[in-house]
Amino acid sequence: MPPDQKLKREISTANVLIAAAGGMIGSGWLFSPFVSAQIAGSNALISWVIAAVFMVLIALPLCELGAMLPLSGGMSNYPTYTHGHEVGFLFAWVSWLSYVVMTPIEIQAILQYGSTFFPALIVKNAEGMVTLSVLGYALAIAIMLFVAVLNTYGVKLLAECNKYASLIKFGVPSLAVASLLYTSPSFDNIQIHLSTQTDWQQIFSALSVGGVAFAFTGFQNGLMLAGEVKNPQRNIPIAILGAVAIGFVLYFMLQLAFIAAVPRSSLAQGWQHLSFAGDSGPLVGLTLLLGLTTVGALLLFDACFSPLGTTLVYTAATSRILYGMALNQHLPGVLLKLNRHKIPYVTLYANLLVGMFAFLPFPGWQKMVAFLSSTSILSYGIGPICLLALRTLEPHLKRPFQLAKSRAFCHLAFYVCNLMLYWCGLIILWKLFAAVCIGLAVYLICQRKSLFACGRGVSWFFAYLASLLLFSYAGAYGGGMQWIGSPLDMILILPLSMGMLALSQRCLPAAAQNEPLSALAQRLRVEV
Repeated sequence: MPPDQKLKREISTANVLIAAAGGMIGSGWLFSPFVSAQIAGSNALISWVIAAVFMVLIALPLCELGAMLPLSGGMSNYPTYTHGHEVGFLFAWVSWLSYVVMTPIEIQAILQYGSTFFPALIVKNAEGMVTLSVLGYALAIAIMLFVAVLNTYGVKLLAECNKYASLIKFGVPSLAVASLLYTSPSFDNIQIHLSTQTDWQQIFSALSVGGVAFAFTGFQNGLMLAGEVKNPQRNIPIAILGAVAIGFVLYFMLQLAFIAAVPRSSLAQGWQHLSFAGDSGPLVGLTLLLGLTTVGALLLFDACFSPLGTTLVYTAATSRILYGMALNQHLPGVLLKLNRHKIPYVTLYANLLVGMFAFLPFPGWQKMVAFLSSTSILSYGIGPICLLALRTLEPHLKRPFQLAKSRAFCHLAFYVCNLMLYWCGLIILWKLFAAVCIGLAVYLICQRKSLFACGRGVSWFFAYLASLLLFSYAGAYGGGMQWIGSPLDMILILPLSMGMLALSQRCLPAAAQNEPLSALAQRLRVEV
């Protein structure tokens, strides 16, 4: 019996939707309204609208893939079946990077908000950069260990815990929206300016590195748990698109309420210098500033509770990515071991060890999020690339959810992925490029393989990243030389995206790597 077939399908429609939507409601709502407002002011509202449209475009190809091949580990598996082991590993590596640091990010948020009343948890330097103290780091490790142990007791228990936790996760932010809107004297702070190039650059920067794109991270959690979802052909598209819609409504209203409620005195030097007492935990600080003591106390409670619930989901999803990489023979087979609850427990503790060290190079929530956004966005490119490949490799395979006008939607999805990567800026992209190079080195060492023995898919992957890096160098975001401005940069990225997507389809292997895709799909459908 193939290892993936041993996983139990116990997650219902409601639970997979809540897992996807709940995965989005973590630390993003606690920090993104503040950080994006600092970057773009009230124009940050436009960032949320653009991000929601982009995420729907990205989600559509993933809906077809997830319903057709409901594998545990989700989209991290698809490139192996379409482009071979090397490209499959690199995309899985990027996907894993985007998930494995998520738990430290959420725990950083818990402790950073908790420092409002327990200042010994953090250390703030002269520039305002926040890092964990020795006590905070020890507490972070204890929380991570607790979450890993809880995940070993079964996916059904995890889903039930997350379902009830999500009632609080959605309820308290909704209360914050109502309270801030009720308290704000007027909507004078909300002034949309779209007339200059700088306005649009700030909107796009807020989207990519201000926490907006990061806040939507999590909608794909339904894919990561696809191997354990009941009736995945129906439930996975519901979970993915439903999560994007729920997240957008909540985040947009929270941003609107936050901007409206900021006192004018805090804006004396403009949005870029927005600050107030307690802004290391901005929503709690704002409510206390406005005299909403009870709401502030509830927010502080949820500031610990929401990231903890997200941590539960991401810890489970991250373990399935490593499980999928081992299933595809990218990593040692010891990672395939399941406990008596049919949970891949070895991957849980492997991710725990990596997460313990993730606090060191990324001090503070915003520093972590800026890099993580780039890895998440790059991993979204799996959808359009693999959907077009499967239409070529397996045109007759049954597709319970079939995307109409798939070629057009795939080009749009890949284009918006590249736009968001470009908006991350040069400083972020070169770090992403370095991280992918490290991943390739890990693969070559584990496989005892020479770089020259790799297929042409690897050449395409690095040509794609290098072209984005060079374009970013000439661009106007995050340390670029500003040789290319807007809207010319957005126009030029379109043919670059179309060309790279076309080249990706010329790197398909002669045969699937693990088993014929038609046989795999049939096995999964029988299993349901």
